[in-house]
Amino acid sequence: MNGFIKAAMASAMVMGTAVSAQALEKVSLRMSWLLNVQGAGYVMAKEKGFYADEGLDVDIMPGGPNLNSVTLVATGQNTFGTNDISSVLFGKSQGMPLSVIGACFQKTPAGVLSLAKTGIKTPKDLEGKTLAFNEGGPWTYTQAMLAKAGVDMSKVKTVTVMGNEVLMNGQVDAKTAFIVNEPIAIELAGYPTATLAAADYGVQAYSEAIVASDSYVAENPKIVAAFMRATAKGWEYALDNKEETVKAVVALNAELDSEQQSRQLAMQEDFIRSEFTKTNGLCAVDPAAVEAGAATLHEFAGLDVNFDPKAITHSEFNAAASK
Repeated sequence: MNGFIKAAMASAMVMGTAVSAQALEKVSLRMSWLLNVQGAGYVMAKEKGFYADEGLDVDIMPGGPNLNSVTLVATGQNTFGTNDISSVLFGKSQGMPLSVIGACFQKTPAGVLSLAKTGIKTPKDLEGKTLAFNEGGPWTYTQAMLAKAGVDMSKVKTVTVMGNEVLMNGQVDAKTAFIVNEPIAIELAGYPTATLAAADYGVQAYSEAIVASDSYVAENPKIVAAFMRATAKGWEYALDNKEETVKAVVALNAELDSEQQSRQLAMQEDFIRSEFTKTNGLCAVDPAAVEAGAATLHEFAGLDVNFDPKAITHSEFNAAASK
């Protein structure tokens, strides 16, 4: 093969690579909060090239106090977003054009956190105890758990205070919490903890739901399906390769503590993998579960269900269904 042909082939390969790179569809994913292992699956989908394999160039963007992922998706500023299903459904009730296309946390991590020495092992053990809570967040699902467990709330003293210190100094016996991350700081400080998960007492609600605008889903179903397939692969990889995943996430946010992140990722697995995902793929969504979550929010948080929860849920993008 002469030099001219070699040069021509090399040039063609370079041009082909350039065209391929240009062909990637640029989309954005707005996280619900600052980047940590809560978004590990998306990070690894990008790091390992799963998004690129599906023809996508995904810009993963952190959320925060002044960056509401639901609003940013509804207004077209971001393509996809993640948030607790409660934020999504309240946004929908207010007229936001939102579609649920996935749910990476199959169970809500909301619940009750206490020190192990307090002896709180069931919801009924909270009777005669002091429970700290804040409106919104885990409190809604905690109320649902306590109701399902038959707890006599007249026997539970509730106070509105914040921080782990109120547990460690004995000011309260328990507090509402996200139990995949909040117990870790207390454990690392030397205090064994105990938790009650709302999901273990029949409270069905997704966390880390994935949304897109109604119009985007209608106009770009192939892109949405590709995004969900790659995201499912990313979460599979993250859970199967936890040490590598933690390193990748910490490299993107140097303020994170590796040990804390390792423990959190390990705890998250039980909330991400489920019987439903065994047959439908990770991050799969069930319209009936969204409907159940809406019913809980209606009863305990005053959600105006002025829409059909099943109709806004797109299970056709579940990884197993869209192959």
